[in-house]
Amino acid sequence: MSSFYLSPALQKDRVAELPEAKKKELGKLKNACSDFESIFMHQMLKEMRKTVNKTGMINGGQAEEIFADMLDQERAKTMSIGLGDILYMQLSRGIVPPKSR
Repeated sequence: MSSFYLSPALQKDRVAELPEAKKKELGKLKNACSDFESIFMHQMLKEMRKTVNKTGMINGGQAEEIFADMLDQERAKTMSIGLGDILYMQLSRGIVPPKSR
């Protein structure tokens, strides 16, 4: 994340100056961005799984499909491609406007 321009909301010294309500709002935004990235990754895994041909040798039926979807959901929670961080950097500017230079 250091290769991106850091929003003033992400700078630790700037966050320390904020009122408690703004800090709470930034925390909620961070969680929402992380959740969005998780949902995005789950959808991507689901679509990727559709492209794999089934051989028919092992057929778990509906139970296998449900388990595979649940597994993809859990994997998506730990996968990160930086989308959540980029969203947070952009959207945090609406909560904490950049400091005028």
